[in-house]
Amino acid sequence: MYELIIRNAKLADGLGNPLVQADVAIKDGRIAKIGTVSGSSENEIDATGLVLAPGIIDVHTHYDAQLTWDSTASPSPALGVTTVIIGNCGFGIAPATPDTRDLILANLSEVEAMSLDSLKAGVDWDFESFPEFLAMLRRKGVYPNVASFASHSAMRTVVMKEAGSQRAATPEELEKMTTMFREALQAGAIGLGSSTFENHNGHGGIPVPSRLADDDEFRAFAKVMSEFNHGLTVITCGDRTTIEFLEELSNISHRPAVFAPLLHYSNQPDRAKNLMHHCQAARSRGALVYAQASCQPLSMDFTLEKAYPLMTVQPWSELKHGDHEAMMASFSDPEFARRMRDALSKPDGGRIFNGNWERVEVTMTALDKNQRLVGRTIAAIAKECNADPVDVFLGLGVEENLQTTFTAKLLNVEEDMVWDLLQDPGNMVSLSDGGAHLTFFCDAGFGMYFLGHWVRDLGKLDLAAAIKKLTSDAADIYGLIDRGRLVEGAYADMILFDPEQIGISNTQRLNDLPSGATRLVRSAPGLHTVWVNGVSVYHDGDYTTVTPPGQVLTEFSAIRPYVGMDH
Repeated sequence: MYELIIRNAKLADGLGNPLVQADVAIKDGRIAKIGTVSGSSENEIDATGLVLAPGIIDVHTHYDAQLTWDSTASPSPALGVTTVIIGNCGFGIAPATPDTRDLILANLSEVEAMSLDSLKAGVDWDFESFPEFLAMLRRKGVYPNVASFASHSAMRTVVMKEAGSQRAATPEELEKMTTMFREALQAGAIGLGSSTFENHNGHGGIPVPSRLADDDEFRAFAKVMSEFNHGLTVITCGDRTTIEFLEELSNISHRPAVFAPLLHYSNQPDRAKNLMHHCQAARSRGALVYAQASCQPLSMDFTLEKAYPLMTVQPWSELKHGDHEAMMASFSDPEFARRMRDALSKPDGGRIFNGNWERVEVTMTALDKNQRLVGRTIAAIAKECNADPVDVFLGLGVEENLQTTFTAKLLNVEEDMVWDLLQDPGNMVSLSDGGAHLTFFCDAGFGMYFLGHWVRDLGKLDLAAAIKKLTSDAADIYGLIDRGRLVEGAYADMILFDPEQIGISNTQRLNDLPSGATRLVRSAPGLHTVWVNGVSVYHDGDYTTVTPPGQVLTEFSAIRPYVGMDH
């Protein structure tokens, strides 16, 4: 007897083959039969008119802390995600010794815009080493499957303490870190997560520890990885880390090296395209170099009190963050406005905001008299008032005691340029940042957006090809065994959806984090059911109450992936 039979589904196998009408039978968490299925089952679903596809694999999340108090990794499973990769950018929480926990959380809170109070109240520190962290996740249980990178910044913090953000490692310190990394890979780490991105700063505005690692430190980690038949290096890169250096790391480790984030910058229109071409050239030479690209505009909600998009704009970085009165005084000072205008008048490719006031909207006002401004851009308001946009922006915020909510469309806005990136087979559709930047945006539904916007609304590619990009392409690059595809013998990670309705909602703010902090979430119209290892974890708008069925993945394919090698 089967555990589940899904009948009359439009089956997308995740491998790019045309959809077919089929029944699918599940037994022991795997796909037992595809075709015309006879026999009985404990549960049977009629999927007439609906598409059955592999669950989405989200290769760029930050659920490391959240999973210690929330086994669902909300909102990802409710957005079609069945496997999450954590530890990205090197911002994991393991290893963490008792004397370094506060520093790790302080850096994580700042760089990933998480509530420090929530982290302190919520994180379960029932571990110190990376193997103990994975063991804890198994004990607690997880709804989606979870694979974790070894965190570069966490390892630096444990070995070097505050000096990790100040200098390069000594040979003795590097030996301790490579020993930790080897232990993590032996325990089942999927690889090394790191960042050299200039905008990644920890508490007090200091660089995150991995930014102080020299190139030889990265080479040492790659050499350790070469001892194993699995793993990959993923680096969130700024201007320092070139595709050529990633190619070198791939050649040393004999494993993939991945560039993140591949986003279109309006003020540098050729940047992402050139990076893509460099990745293609590296693959043509046999190196396993890929990139993570986003299919959505990068938008952020913010207030003047916590204006993440402006953190790298002088003089914003000099503000006394957290001191409300001091910030009010600064924003009321004409000299501050003048300095801000001067800074924005000089284009800077390293900033995510460069004065595009036509892309900054008023989303919510604190005063009723300003309701008329909601939905309007700062540029439009300034033009109407014959005023400077900086003065309008700061003036409105001060008038409303820094409670005005703004939304900025920052990157990935020009869709024709974004599509050039998405169609390349070496660029994974990803970059959700699920679990991070909780008060600014929620991009965990990138797969729903991809299927609704790019496939149905714009017709840029067919459904089968789109599902392949969201599933088996990522699974093959990351070495995920028997996932990302619906074939007999594969794990039953599946989503059932209406292709005419699938999409992503607007954001909704919830106050459900530890200590009562808020977060933004989205929902997925048209998504009916999500299964992980054959168990329904989400159905008709809500999570199911089940023993968490996800696996903490520790075994990965030793086969060299060839996704995108045709370029």
